[in-house]
Amino acid sequence: MPAKKSQHKPLPAQELANIYLQLALLEDSGIPTLNAMTMLVKGGGESSRRATMALNYLKRGKPLSEAGVRAGLFVGLDVALVKVAEASGTNAEVFRQMAQFYEEKARQRRQIKSRLFLPVTVLLLAVFIQPVPALILEKITILDYLGTTVGFIVQLALLVFVLMRLPRWLRHGFLRPFGGLWDKIEMNTPYFGRWYVRQSLRDFMRALGLMLQAGLPILEALPKGYEVVENTILRRRLQKISTRLHKGDTFAEAFSLVPRIDPVAAQLILTGEHAGSLADMLLHYVKFESEAITMHNDMLAAWIPRLVYASVAAMMIYSLILSVGSLMPPELKNL
Repeated sequence: MPAKKSQHKPLPAQELANIYLQLALLEDSGIPTLNAMTMLVKGGGESSRRATMALNYLKRGKPLSEAGVRAGLFVGLDVALVKVAEASGTNAEVFRQMAQFYEEKARQRRQIKSRLFLPVTVLLLAVFIQPVPALILEKITILDYLGTTVGFIVQLALLVFVLMRLPRWLRHGFLRPFGGLWDKIEMNTPYFGRWYVRQSLRDFMRALGLMLQAGLPILEALPKGYEVVENTILRRRLQKISTRLHKGDTFAEAFSLVPRIDPVAAQLILTGEHAGSLADMLLHYVKFESEAITMHNDMLAAWIPRLVYASVAAMMIYSLILSVGSLMPPELKNL
């Protein structure tokens, strides 16, 4: 089963990157967890408030993973990964990788926001300028104008908000009974489904590799690795690996039977298992797969503003055609 969902809203990506980087550096320095959390408290802001709560739980004898979950410092998939770190004794390495992940996520968000600024500005101008001729010709009232412009922007903002929150609502919120539908959409959406599966498998293999590297037996590591995968369809497919291992298959054989597995990953795992370095090979593959996923996300960050530009241009052309038609004399309209 996946880690229990926190009631806290995740911290911003950049704040999480800073927190995990500090935790990694403090772990490398040999500073005890309690002292490390005390240093995080001094940062200020929401992250400092949650670190203070986590520190209180640590003082009561709670492990870092439980303290972080209760305080809202660790949310979502981070919960499973922190548990993996504790179970495997690889806190510093896991924190370092999570810091890199959130730093990259924050960088991509900044990139998308900066590239969207101009097209969104053009869109807003188009929304307010398009009905101006009708307002000047007194074909619409000022209330109609405000309803057309401000009303459209409010509806658009509401639509964006719903689309951004929908995955969370379907998986953890009031729409949870329909979560299975969202799992299918994630897996089967053309193009994006393939990259979602690759990213989920990358996270699973990273968690598994870290635990094996720390000496955890594979049959103990696998159930903890499954917690990293939120999609129930993909998680059930991966869970069959344990079943195959109990039947006597090697990990490479069991892993290769999972649908939509990258053949390169399967081959590397086979090589690593034969060489007695499965953990190193898993993490080696994760490194190159992360680079490919980053390149893909950078490409999306470049194309999203272009799609917005295209949508704005299409809307303006359509509005222009309607405006020209409305200004034509009746005798020309009947031709």
